[in-house]
Amino acid sequence: MEGFIGLLLLSGVEKSWDVPIRELYLDEKAITTYKATMSVNRFEDTRKMVRFDDRHTHESRSADDKLAGVHYVWELFLDKCRNRMIPTDLLTADEQLVPFRGRCSFTQYMPSKPAKYGIKIFWLCEATSAYASDRIVCTGRKPYEPIQKNVGLNVVKDLAKSIEESSKNITVDNFFTSVQLAEEMLQKQITVVGTIKQNKPEIPNEMKLSASRAIHSSLFAFRGDTTMVSYVPKMKKSVVLIGTMHHDRNIDETHAKKKPDIMKFYNSTKGGVDQMDQKICYYTCKRQTRRWPFALWVNMMDVAAMNSEILFSAQHLTYHSGSSDKRHLFLRDLAEEMVRPLMELRTQIPNLPKKIVDALQRCGVQKNVILPNQLPVSGKRCNYCPYNKHKKSDVTCIKCKTNICKEHSGVLCASCLSHVED
Repeated sequence: MEGFIGLLLLSGVEKSWDVPIRELYLDEKAITTYKATMSVNRFEDTRKMVRFDDRHTHESRSADDKLAGVHYVWELFLDKCRNRMIPTDLLTADEQLVPFRGRCSFTQYMPSKPAKYGIKIFWLCEATSAYASDRIVCTGRKPYEPIQKNVGLNVVKDLAKSIEESSKNITVDNFFTSVQLAEEMLQKQITVVGTIKQNKPEIPNEMKLSASRAIHSSLFAFRGDTTMVSYVPKMKKSVVLIGTMHHDRNIDETHAKKKPDIMKFYNSTKGGVDQMDQKICYYTCKRQTRRWPFALWVNMMDVAAMNSEILFSAQHLTYHSGSSDKRHLFLRDLAEEMVRPLMELRTQIPNLPKKIVDALQRCGVQKNVILPNQLPVSGKRCNYCPYNKHKKSDVTCIKCKTNICKEHSGVLCASCLSHVED
């Protein structure tokens, strides 16, 4: 499986996720790591047969859990993400759409996303490094459940369970933001900053769009520890933000647009999830599939590779420090480390085809190693075959020491062999 995952990562590094796998194996100009790691049939069989669920108990569990097909590995992955790194004080909650058009009961249509159709996932990421610490898959409501209200509020509350009473801040967009969310999160010692839709009833009429307001003007409102600001970026448009982190009327007077501090803070911390989605889309290891568990699992691999790159860079500050393509180099090194053990294992297989031997040599795995099919042929003609067959063999009879081919040789057990030698 490590070799299989390594080849998936390698296809993402080479941006060949949409290229048929047989073309990557048969193309002479393609990278030789595929041939040196495993055969194309083994790769395709692994991709087809990989599963994350027990099919004998799947039907009983899927009635209450729509993610039963990937639930076990899902929880293992989330546990690793939460425990491997303590997130900073600035977090971002937003949505991601995993592209998928196969059969799935919770596929959604989002026209604003490039993929349009897919599986929606709510993420909690760091605002600066985009490290993904927690997520929730939007599976919709069950048939016997009532229609959900305040979905954004419930999602942020579920994502913030692991960081309660930590004095951290979560930046959200207008899908999640509400005065109720800000007040409830503040009770758990978590601050919230985000834009809010102007059709919310809690927004005063004075803070909504008005033709009498000047461009780049700001209007503040305070209630307890909650701050609301209405900013006019251009004619006939206003942006309303709400937060529990800022409690003043500070405005950047040095800038021509005179943005308030709460808006500048929102702009600098709102892109955590978008940055994560951009990273994994640029070097994705996904393959074309009609099975939604496999699509979610590949998305886990992409996020895991991104998280590992963030952790590794934080611990090794000199790793490609002057390179502008550090992520590409890290993913390539990671893929090579995962496939190398399988390459070294293949060197122990006798009589490998010459093209695999050449691929291993080009990958540097077979250096100073002589495989059985590379041994010099020093056999003699078989003593029993006709001359015109021209058969040579290195095998000799244990008794008379004459050369014999496979056709004229047999197999003896250890007991009979000992009698013959005696």
